[in-house]
Amino acid sequence: MELWAIVPELILAGLVLLLLPLGPFLPPARKGATTWLALAGLGAAAVMSARMLSWPPQPVFLDTYALDPFAVYFKLFAIGATALVLLATHGHFRGRPHAGEVPALLVLTCLGIVGLAASQDLALIALFVQLVTVGSYVLVGIAKDDRRATEGALKLFLFSAAAGAVMIYGMALLVGLTGTLRLPELAARLPAAPVLTVFAALGLVLVGYGFKITLVPFHMWAPDTYQGAPTPIAGYLAVGPKAAGLAVLLRTLVVAFPNRPGDWPALLAGLAALTMTAGNLLALRQTSVKRLLAYSSIAQAGYLLVGVAAAGRDVLAVPGMLLYLAVYLFMNLGAFLSVDAIERQLGSDTLRHFAGLGRRLPLPAVVLMLSLLSLAGFPPLGGFVGKTMLFGAALGAGWVWLAVVMGANVALSLFYYVRVIEPLYLHPSQEPRLPSEPLALRLALVTLGLGTLLTGIFPQAWVALASRAGALLLG
Repeated sequence: MELWAIVPELILAGLVLLLLPLGPFLPPARKGATTWLALAGLGAAAVMSARMLSWPPQPVFLDTYALDPFAVYFKLFAIGATALVLLATHGHFRGRPHAGEVPALLVLTCLGIVGLAASQDLALIALFVQLVTVGSYVLVGIAKDDRRATEGALKLFLFSAAAGAVMIYGMALLVGLTGTLRLPELAARLPAAPVLTVFAALGLVLVGYGFKITLVPFHMWAPDTYQGAPTPIAGYLAVGPKAAGLAVLLRTLVVAFPNRPGDWPALLAGLAALTMTAGNLLALRQTSVKRLLAYSSIAQAGYLLVGVAAAGRDVLAVPGMLLYLAVYLFMNLGAFLSVDAIERQLGSDTLRHFAGLGRRLPLPAVVLMLSLLSLAGFPPLGGFVGKTMLFGAALGAGWVWLAVVMGANVALSLFYYVRVIEPLYLHPSQEPRLPSEPLALRLALVTLGLGTLLTGIFPQAWVALASRAGALLLG
């Protein structure tokens, strides 16, 4: 029965339908119960998804939806990221008017990410893109009394509307050329279509996907939105929708465009180089750590795109991208949630207030340091393993120039990562120690710090899982 293939999605959808009406009617003292209910539902969805790892790959619902290790990998990724952010938001929104609605919106966005990773139909892709977008901008602007949050939500809404319209126009061109919405059928019919028209349609679709991934030049919404959003939500936006965009981009290219019209790998390699370089250069000037992490996230999208560009050209490409994405969850969320803990205590995320925090707030400071060192690619942390695989993929694909650009950008990123780490431990402060973080946030920080460390020291299991998911997608 095909419904078994979407049990995790059904659990998430049922959870949203339960949480949305429940949150507003709970008394303020009990709104936190929605967080624990959401975590229980996510746990059930994760267990069902993990069981599917051993199932044979198969298309379901008339080949519009895929049940394969690649889709399951992203299900587990999205569920894990959502659970960790839920732990952080539990304390962040406590006592606020809309605290009960945040878990429902996070689960709704998670459902969109999960659906995008498995969709093999253009209409489904468009639907799930909108699901992710709606959940995202409501989460950004949920603090209606915060002017920066409202501005960030408005920018996200306007840019996403424009990018979505362009993407749907590209999809309409593909349907007009082939008469089908399904990605496998597109692959069979596109060779008979004019190459330039196909490449133009692919370029329009890439605008929508690039918006989610924050590729340059579709990144302009991200810095203001991340800075204005509640910090745990900014971390989620930097991880969840980016992963969804990469998943749907890779599946679309591999399944529908195996013949590479107009040499799309070279186009993506150029976008990867542009994105990582622009993100790192713009990060150098920032004094707000949240804004610095926003530009860092843009640069990280460039590294991840190397794996997509080299897919089919080098055996390390897709496993390297999938592994680095898992590590990215730990290190990027770790950085954002550490800043959230610091910002709650100090009321600021500017660098000049970070002096001596290694002594005053030891756990967030340690996790922030580990996260930034991993983002910079220091051994023995997970970021080093992922970057090494992506570097090898660029060389294996024959793009020596891209490997050189990657190396230069890794060196460039050290300047601003060290600028954040240095005051934590090398600038003494006579201020007293600050109170400990809430238990839920502390649990999230410890999990993220250990994940960043262990994926670098013991990468074998992660590499094996990523290799299996990537190999089955590529056939």
